[in-house]
Amino acid sequence: MNSILIYDNLKSTLHALNTDDTVSSAHGILCGFACVKPDLGLDDWLNEILVSIDLNNLSEKLAHEELALIFNETLSQLNDETLDFQPLIADEESRLGEQANTLIEWCQGYLVGLGLQKISTTDEEALELIKDISEISQLDADLIDNEQNAQDLNEIIEFVRMGVLLIQETLQPSKQDYISPETLH
Repeated sequence: MNSILIYDNLKSTLHALNTDDTVSSAHGILCGFACVKPDLGLDDWLNEILVSIDLNNLSEKLAHEELALIFNETLSQLNDETLDFQPLIADEESRLGEQANTLIEWCQGYLVGLGLQKISTTDEEALELIKDISEISQLDADLIDNEQNAQDLNEIIEFVRMGVLLIQETLQPSKQDYISPETLH
């Protein structure tokens, strides 16, 4: 994973701005929105997560620049053929409860992002994954720090990560998979 998207380095970014979203929720919104809007622009996302921004205010301008980095890196990860995408949540150094809570926030944001455009698919696997992510978004984040809970949470995180990539590929098949009819002749 690229070092640009480190949860602890970015979680205060949104606090400098006029928003109710956490960095995990905002990242989830971005990922969901990117899955349903192929021509997603930075302003499309920022208009969903920010009430206002004053680029003459130095701290807001710096936070805006960090959000632009998150935006660009996330879109790059979602389209990376090596599957190098990670939800922006608390890392393994954090308490298990914080990791679970940020995953839940991320999933809630993801569902909001998906809902910003009409989802046009009849792919049962993708629809089932969206339903599963919806159920994960309602989990209880009160976990006792122990090895079994950590392993279970890691499996859920991996499920969400791969599920998002499959949903994104279903809703926006990658261009590299396209074979021109001229190539076949």
